[in-house]
Amino acid sequence: MANPKAIIAKHTTEAEFQADIVAFAKAHGWMVHAERPARTSKGWATPIQGDAGFPDLVLARNGYRIFAEVKSEKGRLTAMQKVWADELRFVKIWRPSQWDEIKERLE
Repeated sequence: MANPKAIIAKHTTEAEFQADIVAFAKAHGWMVHAERPARTSKGWATPIQGDAGFPDLVLARNGYRIFAEVKSEKGRLTAMQKVWADELRFVKIWRPSQWDEIKERLE
């Protein structure tokens, strides 16, 4: 098992961590939906239609679905992320220290 501190150091931002999850999932046959912010003339924005707080990732393979919210080690869910997690019931909160567990689930 990898040293958790090394894993955390490797994934310095949520965006980097999410990119690694997406790459690993796609390499193992998962369909992936991810939304990411884009820079606009007014700053960063994530254009959506609907309610804010939807999970960062939706993964699907062989009829199995995973909703995942990607967070840093100290990142917290927003109020709307908590509402979505409650409504969907099975939202995973994934942090860099769980990398080995995440890879095992996605293999």
